[in-house]
Amino acid sequence: MKKIILLLSLLITTIFFTACSAEPQTTNNTTNTNVATTTSSNQLETNTNINQKIIKLTTSNNNIITLELNNSPAANDLYNQLPLSINLENYSNNEKIFYPPQKLSVENTPKATPKIGILAYYEPWGDVVIFYDDFRANNDLYELGHVISGGDIVSELSGTVTIEAMPN
Repeated sequence: MKKIILLLSLLITTIFFTACSAEPQTTNNTTNTNVATTTSSNQLETNTNINQKIIKLTTSNNNIITLELNNSPAANDLYNQLPLSINLENYSNNEKIFYPPQKLSVENTPKATPKIGILAYYEPWGDVVIFYDDFRANNDLYELGHVISGGDIVSELSGTVTIEAMPN
């Protein structure tokens, strides 16, 4: 008798676990998909914020320009050299430049698009450029990021500036 009860228990347990592992109904599956999509979107948004690199450039008279770096190797190289206290120079009539202590890697870094507010790296000279007026495309210019605030004072910058990472 014990063997029959044991076999019946085993059979019922097997049927129970088989039923539990079956596909959920369409209604539940849709709900699960929506929850998964929402979770993935929230994780993506969080990851994007974590990877966002914001830097600030402070002048000697406490004017601040805020820039957002892209996620390129060159931008990461610049970010890893911060903080910097560096001389900012006027070059031509459309850009300010400075020379980071170490060259930046341009491998897998996008070419700079010609528009005001772009932060770029000019590889042949090893200088970082902030554009405050129109410029033409150049195959040796690599985009590092863009100005997000204070762009209206870039043309007035000169002398020593401090560049540092902003906390996330």
